Amino acid sequence: MNKIFVPNAIATLTRLFYSSTTMNEYLAMRTAQFYIEDLKLLQDVEAVALAIENQNAFALMSKFKLFDYKAAEKIEIALSASGYTEADLNTMNIEI
Repeated sequence: MNKIFVPNAIATLTRLFYSSTTMNEYLAMRTAQFYIEDLKLLQDVEAVALAIENQNAFALMSKFKLFDYKAAEKIEIALSASGYTEADLNTMNIEI
């Protein structure tokens, strides 16, 4: 996926999974599947990590692991390099 579209994809997935007005698990999972498998969202680890950090969308990591565990682990490592520990990421997941 083009780096320009990564922040929009992260925002869309966050809205679909966690907004009370659009919370539809089926639609969210199908959209995530399309973004990850067809558009290769997780291909650019650094761009995804930056978008997740900027939008505080750390809760999406558990969803990403369902589709591509290795890429999700690489994103977590990139986020850890940004100064976040695993405990910080877990705390932020609960707050979203």
